[in-house]
Amino acid sequence: MTNFQLSARLPRIILFAALLGISPASFPESANIADNLPLDVQVDLLMTELSTLLKVDDNEGIIALIPRIRALDIEIPDSLYFLEARALYRTGQALSSRDRLVVYLANTGRDGRYYDQATELLLEVKEEADIQEKRRVEQARLRSEEQARSAEKARTLRIREAQRILQQLGYRDAIENGQFNNATREALAVYQIRHDLQVNGDITDETLRMLESAVPDSHNCDGLARYARAPREWSIAINLIPAQVAVPACNEALRLYPEVIRFQIQYARALFAAGRANDAMTAIEKAARFGYPAAEMMIGELHERGLLSESGKPDLSNAVRWYQFAVSRAYAPAQVKLGELIESGSAGFTRSTEAAIGWYQKAAEQGYPPAQVLLGDRFVSGRGLKRDYAAAMHWYSQAAEVGYSEAEFKLGEMFERGRGVKRNRDSAAAWYRKAANHGSRDAAEKMKRLGG
Repeated sequence: MTNFQLSARLPRIILFAALLGISPASFPESANIADNLPLDVQVDLLMTELSTLLKVDDNEGIIALIPRIRALDIEIPDSLYFLEARALYRTGQALSSRDRLVVYLANTGRDGRYYDQATELLLEVKEEADIQEKRRVEQARLRSEEQARSAEKARTLRIREAQRILQQLGYRDAIENGQFNNATREALAVYQIRHDLQVNGDITDETLRMLESAVPDSHNCDGLARYARAPREWSIAINLIPAQVAVPACNEALRLYPEVIRFQIQYARALFAAGRANDAMTAIEKAARFGYPAAEMMIGELHERGLLSESGKPDLSNAVRWYQFAVSRAYAPAQVKLGELIESGSAGFTRSTEAAIGWYQKAAEQGYPPAQVLLGDRFVSGRGLKRDYAAAMHWYSQAAEVGYSEAEFKLGEMFERGRGVKRNRDSAAAWYRKAANHGSRDAAEKMKRLGG
């Protein structure tokens, strides 16, 4: 009835089916066999189904069914390994077929019922199995490399996140670069000591959770007294900070998160805007001592305006000294400030447009929008540089990409006047509209004039 010796229980179920007028081919498929049937009944049903599949050479069905038989708590005939191997080979799975044949021959030796067929099939599948084996090894290698890359990427992101937060908590040496260096380890160890954590200098889950809870992603203080913390960011000008609401908002942020450097600096900027220079100096002193360039820059501004001198006169010498501290840390706003002093010949500098442009260029290349606009202006005017509208468009466009309203306004002018581009009133209006939406009053006036 079948190609191998079935269990002695098999005839009983077939006889029962015959009495009911049911052919073996109409037995329920294994997927529908209830787990609560007696084990011998399950075996009979599965074996009968296998017999049917063998008769019609349903290799896919055989491959799906045999593992279900093997999963039963019974002694499985070794013949199943050969039958499964043959079905696997016929469906192109030479490697899996080889593995089953090896098991069959190891279990039965020369006494196996299918010994001759198994040895012949093993020789037949060998070449294709070797090819599939190499492919499997290569795929495993590629998966391993991809997993390693993914793990390394995840680790780098984890390191950067820890460094980003440590930077905001006063650990300036933990530079945000994704490298787990000695400076980062030392910063983590100090943080762990200060917060009664396990001290190992590593980014443990507990340490990272505490770091993340120590620094909020945003606060009202950020929108009111923001300063440039990254090259592509820009500060709210001191004279535009609404001191009446900014001071209490930043004071609250600092009360909730006293270690966060950005709130210390923004609180000081709000106090500066409120005319409370001495309080601003007190608030920013810690950040300046830690070497945060935005703090050094602000102290320079306080000196430049004469707000820290008894006479009330500008102290340009001290201002430049603090600006240069920030410049030494490649802080783009300080580079622009130094360029402006040189271009105007102030603070003892020899007046030089070319030297000033060098500083604007350094800041612009870092992606600092105000510097990019300054550089674009020089290319438009031809002052200190050869006039080049295409270069101006390049720098204005760079700054406009991040929504810097002054750059958007400048692009509107370029299209309105046809400088470096074909004159286009619609494009000009579109850029003015963007600039107006980002707070530019000049752009709003342009829109009115254009009828927008």
